[in-house]
Amino acid sequence: MIDELPGDLFQWMRGFYYVAKQGSVTNAAEVMGRQQPTISRQIKCFEKELGVMLFDRSSGKMSLTPEGQIVKKKVLSIFEDITELRNEFGDSGKTYRGEIVISATHTIMDSFLPKYVVNFTAAHPEVSFHLNEAHSEVVIERVESGEADLGISFINTLPNTVVPYPLFKTRTILIAPKDHSFFTGDSPTLEQISKCPLILFSRSGTIEKYIKNRFAEDQLAVNVVLTHNSVEAIKKYIRRGIGATIAVSNVLSKDEHDDFQITSLDKYFPERTYYMFLRRKKYRSRALEAFIHTIKPDIDLFS
Repeated sequence: MIDELPGDLFQWMRGFYYVAKQGSVTNAAEVMGRQQPTISRQIKCFEKELGVMLFDRSSGKMSLTPEGQIVKKKVLSIFEDITELRNEFGDSGKTYRGEIVISATHTIMDSFLPKYVVNFTAAHPEVSFHLNEAHSEVVIERVESGEADLGISFINTLPNTVVPYPLFKTRTILIAPKDHSFFTGDSPTLEQISKCPLILFSRSGTIEKYIKNRFAEDQLAVNVVLTHNSVEAIKKYIRRGIGATIAVSNVLSKDEHDDFQITSLDKYFPERTYYMFLRRKKYRSRALEAFIHTIKPDIDLFS
């Protein structure tokens, strides 16, 4: 037997979820396109229905209580089940529609994803993409929270809340201007590279720390003259002779190899594995599954 439920329960849950996600009634109301009193009333009704306090309001902020944390996960799961139910019979054949939210690192956004997104949208114009660029830790957080359907990044340790699928391995290379005087020879040492003016990725990411830690192992400090969060911008600065960069090999297309002097750093930096990952037990739309298979045709999403 299924118990009778209040007619507005789903709206209360929706209001609760967005307040929990945004951290305030004001931000939630803006995202939802509702008035603040409406959202506040939804929260109070939902708390009364469940008989628990979902938010700790003592600090003036809307912080989830331990019970609220549990309810947030269950509410997200409920809405994913509803989405699955609505989509199960909505499409037929190979007609895909809806939206796909992807969170990935700078390198993936600039150098890896474009061709797949362009080709997929050309074949399935009713599918829209929402791309969020972030460093690895934030990418994982967005997938864990359900904000992103799919994440792609390099990561050393993945939590058990996500399912990883290895995509490819990359090598670390030194990219310098074609004609430069930063160092001599084709195989510079770490000490020589440390004295070279370096352009590194933004401090908001993990690559700068990763590089500095490697040099620190040899008691060396790097000479960083510029940081930037765009791969394409860094290439432009290198072409202008400002400095060199240390990056993964897939930041360069085949056509760009002749534009720079490229030096392998295999003996100093190990290969890095990039993963595509999904939140465990999260509903996947047919459009998302189809897109994933364009990236990795042999992937087993049910293993």
